[in-house]
Formats: sequence, C-alpha cells, structure tokens
Amino acid sequence: MNILEIFALIIIILAAIKILTILYKPELWFSMVGKLYVIPQLVSLIALILSGVVLYFLMNAGLTIVEILSVCLFIALLIIVGVANFSEELIIWMKQQDMSLMLRKVWIYLIAWIVLLGWGVQEIFFE
Repeated sequence: MNILEIFALIIIILAAIKILTILYKPELWFSMVGKLYVIPQLVSLIALILSGVVLYFLMNAGLTIVEILSVCLFIALLIIVGVANFSEELIIWMKQQDMSLMLRKVWIYLIAWIVLLGWGVQEIFFE
C-alpha cells in the first residue's frame, strides 16, 4: 500500500466513524468533539503540523501543489453542499462576530492559505 492509499484509508475510516456515530449516537459524537476542542489552539497547532506532514508526503508521492489545490477546490465545493443549508444561520452568526478578533484567532490559518495559494500561482505562471 502506497502513501496515497494510506491517506485515503485514513479519511475513509475517520469519515465512516463520524457518519456512523452521528447517525446512531449523535450525543456521543458531540461529546467526543467537545473533549477534542477543549483547547482549540492546541488542536489548531496539531492540525497544522499534521497538514504539513501530509503535504510533505503528497509532494514526495509526486503530486504538485497545483494538483493538491485542484483537490482542495473539489473538497471546498463538497463542503459548500453541506454548509449551504445553514447559510442563513451562519450569515447571522458571522455578522455578530468581531471580525478583527476572528482574524487574530485564525492568523496562522490565513498565512498557511496565502503561502499555498502563492505557491500555486508561482507554479502555474512562473515555472
């Protein structure tokens, strides 16, 4: 089994656990998520490190940043399918937030995306 198959298997297993838990015991899922996110900064740091590790292995498996960003578009569109049903509530919630505080909380996330997008632009137009 190669690294791409391992990554695919990881997401298949985690998604199956999530979907089955939500379908059969939603309170268990919310309990697990609540415990996981008790220290959001730590969760963010761990996820950022893991995303860097995954990116490293994807690149070593021969994928380019353009290919990876193309998959990101596919995933973003799938996320929109799920989130669109809650758009009214999300817009109300977003309007109630202090945007400068929110941006300060997600600065590392924004920097990561800016770097990835810039890398993609550089690969498409300058290589």
